[in-house]
Amino acid sequence: MGSFNIKKSIKKIPFILAVMLFGLVIACGCVNSNNPPADEASALSDNTSAGYEIDYSDTYNWLSQPKPEKEVDVFYVYPTVSSNESGSMLISDDTDRALAQGILKAQASVYESNANIFAPYYRQMTTGVDMSGCALATDTAEFKQGAEDVSAAFDYYIENLNEGRPFILAGHSQGTMALIELIKNRFGDDEELRSQMVAAYLIGYTVTDDDLKKAGVAAAEGRDDTGVVITYNTQSPTSVGGPMLMEGAHCINPLNWKTDSTYANASENLGARFYDDATGEFLREVVNYSDAQINMETGALTTTIPKGENLDIGSYPEGVYHRYDYAFWYRNLEQNVGERIAAYLENS
Repeated sequence: MGSFNIKKSIKKIPFILAVMLFGLVIACGCVNSNNPPADEASALSDNTSAGYEIDYSDTYNWLSQPKPEKEVDVFYVYPTVSSNESGSMLISDDTDRALAQGILKAQASVYESNANIFAPYYRQMTTGVDMSGCALATDTAEFKQGAEDVSAAFDYYIENLNEGRPFILAGHSQGTMALIELIKNRFGDDEELRSQMVAAYLIGYTVTDDDLKKAGVAAAEGRDDTGVVITYNTQSPTSVGGPMLMEGAHCINPLNWKTDSTYANASENLGARFYDDATGEFLREVVNYSDAQINMETGALTTTIPKGENLDIGSYPEGVYHRYDYAFWYRNLEQNVGERIAAYLENS
């Protein structure tokens, strides 16, 4: 497919689906075979096969399943990479797998220096989904199927791969959407599971008070509180926003780790890091790239990028930097992951 063409992909779909185009994971010790088992390939040729469940005991179905070397894990869910016209990603499709691997390399290196990265393939909703009769992407059968896959993969991870280590949940866009469903359904009644969670980086979609209440967790209020949710949606000060930012959205500033309107100068930005999202190729790093401030009325994380920058934001309205939710704040996020892990381990 070559470089992932955001503009071309977004034009094919209802505007709300633009929310699912980007996010991250890291190819850390991936253990994937080159070809799917024959029975899986047959089943995956029809993603609507009733009752078919992905076998997460097979390493083929994991984007990243490393040999653990660190004290803490990250369970990461990638964003929308597939444009399959059926509406559901075929996880045996070589093109889609390559796109997932590329974006994995592009962004979740944020976590690589501090944690073991576990990331499942899942039958995500694609840009080819039929939204007829659905008010939101989360209403579609295709999204629900993908979210069920994520839940099944997480259960397998906890029971067979985690071995009692603390963990971080991390996602972006559709990955965050699936993780919101996971914490609402699995964490609210499970105190032990909540206590094992260092933090959840649920970036690039709206997290509300109702979501947090159902999950039994709180939004982050500082740089090193633990068991909390870190979330924001990035846009320019003049932007009207995109479909991922809805009423009631929580937000924390990834430069100063405050939840009020305190301004953070670009001098506090430790480094933005840009990649080719489709291939994972590193492009450039810029120290003191941009500032950050929370709009208390909308819950948006606002920023002014350097003059002369010509960023591809896809078909979003002016200044919606959804695609760069990790890239702009890369080094600050990386540092913060280490800070929260250190705080968790110190208090354990």
